[in-house]
Amino acid sequence: MLGNLDNHSIDAILNSDVMSEIRDSLAQGKPHSYCSNCVQAERYGADSERQWHNRVNPDFDYAAAGSRYHYPVIVDVRWNTTCNLSCNYCGSACSSRWASIRGESFRSGTRPYFDSVCDWLEQHHDNIHEVALVGGEPLLLPENERLLDVIPESTIVTLITNLNVDFERNRIVQRLAQRGRVGWSMSFDNIGSRFEYVRHGSDWSMLQQNIRTVQGFMRDQGHWGGVHAVYNVYNCTRLVEFRQWTQQQGLSVLWQNLFHPRYLDPTQLGHQVACLAADEIEKFLCLNIATPAEQTFFKTSLEQFNSVQPDNQGLWAEFDKHIEENETVWHPDKAGLFQQLWPEFVI
Repeated sequence: MLGNLDNHSIDAILNSDVMSEIRDSLAQGKPHSYCSNCVQAERYGADSERQWHNRVNPDFDYAAAGSRYHYPVIVDVRWNTTCNLSCNYCGSACSSRWASIRGESFRSGTRPYFDSVCDWLEQHHDNIHEVALVGGEPLLLPENERLLDVIPESTIVTLITNLNVDFERNRIVQRLAQRGRVGWSMSFDNIGSRFEYVRHGSDWSMLQQNIRTVQGFMRDQGHWGGVHAVYNVYNCTRLVEFRQWTQQQGLSVLWQNLFHPRYLDPTQLGHQVACLAADEIEKFLCLNIATPAEQTFFKTSLEQFNSVQPDNQGLWAEFDKHIEENETVWHPDKAGLFQQLWPEFVI
């Protein structure tokens, strides 16, 4: 969206005309079109990247900084889309596994600009407060080994991981285990067989074992973290089940909305789905285990569901097509499982 490292240096991109335009717009209190994801997330009561940046850099003074780039405070690194899963709400743009299944080309391997980016980060590392490792699956990206070498121990390292890699043999996990300031965002939003259905190629027992390993890091190394969950049609009727399980494991949950594809957003699937989802939210809130952030998030969702009109059929036909295509074309090993695992949706 802002520049391509195949054609320009990182300095040139960060000081480009489009970046200056964005900064000037924000200085005037006007959201730029680049800000749409954060604006939409906050409208639904979800946490946004804007809020994350502000938390990490609370003393930032825009008036003093001006419209030119100076140094990085947060580094969000996504070297490529290498991933071992083909999750039902993901696609080829974010997962090499999906691209492979669909027969679409994707770029794997180390990019030519890798060393120059690491050199640049090493040059500026005194100013970096936090480095976020994202993917694809960041634990499968060997580039992160050198990146961790150039980031000082004082820098916070956070990562979003699907937890479905062999932790005992993973060299990135071994490096993270030696650091003290590591935050784990564990990306999943169902349990058991439903987890394996949505996160195709995953293993529920491996995830449970890796959670125990991460909790050991939290206890012994001072790491922290929790579950990073996406609220979508696959968990909107299983909210109580999921949150009771995470509560039993001592895990907090940070929720985010799913806006694309729209047919996986439960607010877009018509009146019957809205009633099922609203009922589940009511049951969850009655458990008195929701955090203040969860209460805000789900009360906002509840308002959305309660506004769906009885004659609204929504995008259910598109969702039905999505299930049929997944079970007959892309994931035939899951044929017929949706009806077995979510019988409430046979409507």
